[in-house]
This record gives sequence, C-alpha cells and structure tokens, in this order.
Amino acid sequence: MRTSGATRRLPTTVQLRVGEALDGYLERVADANYLNTAQLMATITANTDTTCCLMLAPTPLTLDVLSKLTNTSPQRLRQATLVAYDGPLLNFTGLDPARPASFRTVSARGWYPGRGTQICPLCLDETGMWALVWRLPTTTVCRRHGTYLLSTCPNCHRRFRDQHHSHLRSVGSATACGNPLGNGPRAQCQTDLASLNAPEADSGCLARQERQDHAQTGRPVVTAFGELSGNEYCSSLRALTIVLLHIATAATDTRHLPDWAAGLNREQAARAPRWGIKPPQDTVLRSRALTTADTILSATDMGLAVHRLARWLNVAPSVPEGRLGWLSDHAKMTPTLTRLLTNAHLPRRRVSQLLDTHTPMTSCLCQIPQVLPRIPYVEHLHGLFACRPETVRLFASLSIARTHPTVRSWMQAAAALGLSDDVGSAAARACSARRKAVPQKVVTAIGAAANELHHRDYRVLEIQVRRLARTSRWFTRWAGQYRPVLPVTHRDIAVLWLWVYRVHAHLRSAPLLVERASQTQIDEFDRFLTSEQRTSPSDLLRHAPRLTDLGDLNDNACHHPAHRRHHFRAGQVFHGGAGPSHSEITRVLTGTGYSDDDTYKPGVQGPNKELLRTLKRSHGDGCSPRAGLPKKV
Repeated sequence: MRTSGATRRLPTTVQLRVGEALDGYLERVADANYLNTAQLMATITANTDTTCCLMLAPTPLTLDVLSKLTNTSPQRLRQATLVAYDGPLLNFTGLDPARPASFRTVSARGWYPGRGTQICPLCLDETGMWALVWRLPTTTVCRRHGTYLLSTCPNCHRRFRDQHHSHLRSVGSATACGNPLGNGPRAQCQTDLASLNAPEADSGCLARQERQDHAQTGRPVVTAFGELSGNEYCSSLRALTIVLLHIATAATDTRHLPDWAAGLNREQAARAPRWGIKPPQDTVLRSRALTTADTILSATDMGLAVHRLARWLNVAPSVPEGRLGWLSDHAKMTPTLTRLLTNAHLPRRRVSQLLDTHTPMTSCLCQIPQVLPRIPYVEHLHGLFACRPETVRLFASLSIARTHPTVRSWMQAAAALGLSDDVGSAAARACSARRKAVPQKVVTAIGAAANELHHRDYRVLEIQVRRLARTSRWFTRWAGQYRPVLPVTHRDIAVLWLWVYRVHAHLRSAPLLVERASQTQIDEFDRFLTSEQRTSPSDLLRHAPRLTDLGDLNDNACHHPAHRRHHFRAGQVFHGGAGPSHSEITRVLTGTGYSDDDTYKPGVQGPNKELLRTLKRSHGDGCSPRAGLPKKV
C-alpha cells in the first residue's frame, strides 16, 4: 500500500463550492496550478491505495491525500462524492473500494449513477461548476432556470463526462464536452456545453423536483398517506415510478395514459427493459414519469390517490398470478406503495376475500335456503355471471353463508346448508371462472338479494318435505281434489317440486325415499299447475316457524323462541342410546306439522333419526347431546 508521506500541498488553493462534484473541483485545481489533469491524477494515484471509486466512496487514504494537496478537509471532500447521498436515494452497503467488482452488488439495487452526468447548460455557463446533484437519476430539472437537464451530448451522442480511463477530462475546467472520440488520445468532442439549449420544464415537474429536494434534506413530505419522512417518500416515489414504467411498457392499450407513456414502447430485445435497474435515459421522459408518480402520492386523500392509479391498473397485464402479483414482481415494495396498491386492488379482490370481511347478511344460517329464490336472482344477480341460473343461485346462497363468522371456506358453507362439499366447491369454481362483474359489485348484489329472503327456518322446511316423502296419503288427497288424472307415481315429482320450488333446496340433496327426477320434469310439473294448485301443497309447510324477531348473532345459534323449542326437542331425542322410536318422534315434533299417520314400518326409524340429526346440525350447538337440554345463550 502506498503512503501519503511525500504528498505536498499545491501552491494555489482553490475553494470547494457547496454542491460541487469532486471531479469538477479537481479539474479546477489542476488549471489553477498549471497542471494538466493527467499529471494531477498521477500524483494522486502514486500516493493512495485506489481511485476506482473516487466519485462513489473514496477510501480514507485517498481523502487524506486529496486533503493535503488541496488544503480542504476530508469531510468536505467526502461530501463532494455520491456517498453524500447514502440513504434513501443510494445505498452503498457492501461497496468495497478495494474490490471494484463489489460495485455490482450496489448497482443491482437499481437507479445508481454510472459513468457520466447530466448538465444544466445555463448553470455551467454562469458558474462553470459541475453540480453533484446532476448525477442523481431522480434529478431531472434545474429549479433555478426552470429547464430540464440534458443527459447526452448532441455531437458525440454520449453522456457528459463519459471517461473510461480517467475521472478527469483532458480539457480541464473548460466547458467543452471533452468526451474521447475513439480516434486517438488527443481526439475529443469540442462541443461547447454552455451554448446548448435546454427545453423549458413543465410546472408539475418543477413542483415535484422542489418537493423531492426538500425530502432529500430529511424534511417530511405531506402525501395522501399523511406526513411521510423524507426517506420513505423518496423510496416510494422511485418504486411507484418503476411500476408505472413497467405498466406503460407492457400495456397494449395506452389511449388513456399520458403522452409520455404512449411513446414508451417495449424494446426489440429478448426481454423487456429492466426499469428497476436502469431508468430511462431521456431526461424529459424520466421527469414526467416521476411527476406522474408524485401526483398520485401527493393526492389530498387515499380515495383520490386510488382513483389516479386506477387507469394504470386497468391496462396492467392479466397474468395467472394476478395483477397484484405482477406489480409486486416489478418493483421493490415499500410500506407506502404496498398500502396504495392494496387499496387500489380492493375492488379486484376475490369474492371470497370480500365475503370473509363482510358483516353477516342474515341473523343465522338457518335463514338461508340452499338455492337463492328466483325473484331475488332475477332482480339483482342476472347478467353478472356467464353460468346457468341454478348454479348462480346456489353460489349466492353459499356466499350468504360465507359471511357468517363460523364459515371460512366454501366447503364449510356447503356443510352449513346441508350440501355436500363437492357441490359447494364446484359452484364456487364455476362462478369465479365465469364472473362478468367486479367482485365488489357481485357482493353488493348478493347482499341486496339476501335482504329479500323470507325470515323462515329453511332447515325445518326441509325436514317437513322429507316427512312428506315417507307417505303418499297427502298426495292422494291433493290429487283427488285438484288433479284426479295424476297417478300416485307422480308423488315423487310433487315432493321434488316442493323441495325445489317451495323450500328452495338443491336437487342433489333431495330426500332419499323418492325416485329421482330431472329438473326438466320438475319444471314441466310446475308449468301445468294453476295458482291454486301451487298454493295447496305449499300449505302443508305452513307450520314452519317464521323468524320475525332476528335478535343478535351468536355463532350459528338462533335466539328466536321457535328455534329454542326445536333445539330442546332435538335434544330430547338425541340423548344417547339406540335412537328415537317412531312414537317418540311423533311426540317430540307435535306442533310442527308432524303426525303419525302411517303404520310403523321397520325401515322408517332409521330415516327419521337421520332427519332429526339434520335438524340438530342445522342449529349448530344449540342443543346439548349430553343432557338433552339447550345450552345457555
């Protein structure tokens, strides 16, 4: 390692200006002491360990050598390098000047200045100073002159100060470009940078640059999320800008995006540009992208910020992992950006996620039919799905059950309504795949349909239909009065008609004691019934308790006296042992429309026990199987 023992102070001392870059300062030092830049760099290199990271983070020995040469403190010299911005804008963790390859670790974090700089021609003409802040990709505007910075020389088409072998230009402190042209060591671009014209900056870009400059000094910034620290604002602004650049590049329809986004096309390469690593070189385009992101962050409230971001999310590519996953893959998520994208994505969340956080749409699960009635479906849900109406009605009932706190999946929702797991899961998959409206609109429509449900205990209605399935006497009396031509074999279709049209239950959960019929046969049966004929069999279900006093929700239990009465009766039956007898069922269900009209048959007791178990399951833990008494509520 070289030492700085032979280093001597240069005859002429040059004052380092505030905000001046170190390389520009050393060029002025060389001119003031009648040295060319090659001689000055040779003196520095001969007395220090390495100068490979001179403008990034010089080593302490290098700062000590420069301090002795220029009579300037090492702290001030260090502030003239990019390490002065170590923090929200640049993170130099892992950079080792002794290992030049370590810069790859730092540059992989994205938006790191490489070789070269931007310039403001007017500032360069007035002061001759190369500002350090020009090197930051997030600096795009000169607030003093109200113009955009220039990034490339119009003659050599390279970045300014693009030196490969030396940090200092051979032209010294002159305002000439000085980039090597590749035609020998003495061939440099002689374009006068002070005479270049910079375009006038937009007012929005100037306001954004002022806000960003304040944040870079550590001052808080007021945004739609409240007051953010300078570090969080700068990090979120860059992350959101990267997201907008990726959306503009991948979008197929940019008609509703700003002009700068419409002109940003994907490069003809093997893969899309990596905006998270290298920002656009065009200063105007980069400035307007940053300003668009700032407009979203600086909205007056969250709603306005989400509204401004919505047109971008509408053109984001649809991928299997979802838009939110695509966005998180194309940017470094900060807490502020995560909050913004989550709120903007809420209308696009899955229906199940919205239902899990929704308040219960009914006071208890027993008020939900297995299949939503047709009238609420036509009024609120028609056209929201490209599925069969029966599937949508089933999905609506499952969704209403999904809002209850004890139901956390489609399988649990199906079980709560007395359906098999596969029926609930299949309906959810079908409707989710063929949904035509946004999830929030679907949930709102389901909630409106739930408000039109009759406050009846549908589980009791299902039990009564199952009871009718065990006998033919009621059908004989009804057919003799209304439809004498109907044979007794049509009793099964009549039971299924009650099951589907009056109890609004699913055909696959129909009573096991009846012969199966298709939905078409049931619809044909309904088509030839008059209004009086439709009403008369429905009167058989008139004893089902009507829930007019909704009360408060307590798990699955219903607090209506009628439900507590059924809980108690079911508990009286399910007290252990071999199960209820036929006469005991008759006694327990007296007053519910049940009567023992049939001669006892050996095959009846088992189905009866199953019916009562269904009643018990539909009311959750409202009755105690241990003692046969209802729990305290």
